[in-house]
Amino acid sequence: MATRKLVVFKHESSLGNARAHELFERVTVKSTVSPARSFSDYEIAIDRNNLPQGVDIVEMV
Repeated sequence: MATRKLVVFKHESSLGNARAHELFERVTVKSTVSPARSFSDYEIAIDRNNLPQGVDIVEMV
């Protein structure tokens, strides 16, 4: 298994500025073909609109 994408939610506060489940719902993965056989068969979308104050999204890898 190999990591292909890492999405990090960076908070200003050490206690967090938003609930984790609300941030995780911003990341969606859909297959563009069925059955999906490679990473390129998936579409990854990140909703960056109206982020909670103090939260940044950082894409790594």
